[in-house]
Amino acid sequence: MRPARDDDREFLFTTRRDGFRRYVELHKPWDDDYQRGVAYEDFANAPVEIIERDGVAIGYQIVERKADHWWLDEIALVAGERNRGLGAELVRAIMDAARAAGMPLRLNCLRANPARHLYDRLGFRVIAEEDVRVRMEWP
Repeated sequence: MRPARDDDREFLFTTRRDGFRRYVELHKPWDDDYQRGVAYEDFANAPVEIIERDGVAIGYQIVERKADHWWLDEIALVAGERNRGLGAELVRAIMDAARAAGMPLRLNCLRANPARHLYDRLGFRVIAEEDVRVRMEWP
């Protein structure tokens, strides 16, 4: 894990697009230009960390540490790293750190995203239901 560098900006966008596009498109059309702008804005303003294996970027995570809770904004992995347990390992590590800090951990998840099942298994509970997302918390 390392802090993102300027040259990681496009990696964030392409990894996000490859990981989430199919779920977004269940609700609205995907617009590459718009989504690239959102990704670049997130890159500039959020605490993006790059996940590497043997010096090669394989994903990223964004976890915001707020005064009264931690916000798991996003975890995305390149295609070859998905469904192999790494995402669960990353979430558990964030949960452990939040527990050590005495903070609840919150997140939003698109209803159609299969990661929702992981969050359920890890003990997150739904605290609000929105149009296309569910808001979840792990105490």
